[in-house]
Amino acid sequence: MIRTYRTSAGSISQKTTELLSQHLHHKSVGEDIKLSIEFGSVGRGGASLFFLFLDVNEYGLSDLPVITATYGSGFFSDSNWVEVLNYNRKAVFPSERIIEIPEVIEIAIFHQIASLVTSGGKLLIEYDSPDHRLTAEALSLGVPPAATPLGGIMLSAGCGVKFINHDFAGGGRSGRRKLIGLRERGDQTDRMLSLSMIKELENFLTWSKDLDWLIQSKTRPIAIATITMLKEKFSL
Repeated sequence: MIRTYRTSAGSISQKTTELLSQHLHHKSVGEDIKLSIEFGSVGRGGASLFFLFLDVNEYGLSDLPVITATYGSGFFSDSNWVEVLNYNRKAVFPSERIIEIPEVIEIAIFHQIASLVTSGGKLLIEYDSPDHRLTAEALSLGVPPAATPLGGIMLSAGCGVKFINHDFAGGGRSGRRKLIGLRERGDQTDRMLSLSMIKELENFLTWSKDLDWLIQSKTRPIAIATITMLKEKFSL
């Protein structure tokens, strides 16, 4: 049974709840670990608020959501989006048990969320929260989004053919700083964007040796892996 969390789900259409449930509810993200979805309300612009909890056989359902996000769709198939408003890497379970989500589970969660984004759509993920502080620091130093930990996850989920860094946070409607990743369209534009990304990452590898060692150790391997993946994908 799907519950509502904090706010009424009455204003979310049945079509949207069915779509979100199909992609997310009870989806496995690890051994004996599934997602559980709960719905909020529809905000400005028609975005539907939803929450994802972890349902772990050993510990039960997490008390607090690990993901707070919105889903929206426009008239055209390439105008849909998912925005992750908040991510909690530490899942809180009954009896105040706190578990830090392993990276492999984290990747699986974001891959499931990205499955909602259709060709040409957008995945937006905030990086103002403490769990994304390394990505925030790297971006502030000029590291390409595709070489950051968060960008790497988004790209691996198919939502990173191009990135937009929304790097100002004004509160209110402006929200938090976020990365915006575009889903591939499956046309020649993908190749052009990927060639541009390869060039940007190769340039990054030439100057990144002057960065802090921790930033280097986390971003250079992602850049190298991304270059290799893109060249193989487009036979370059």
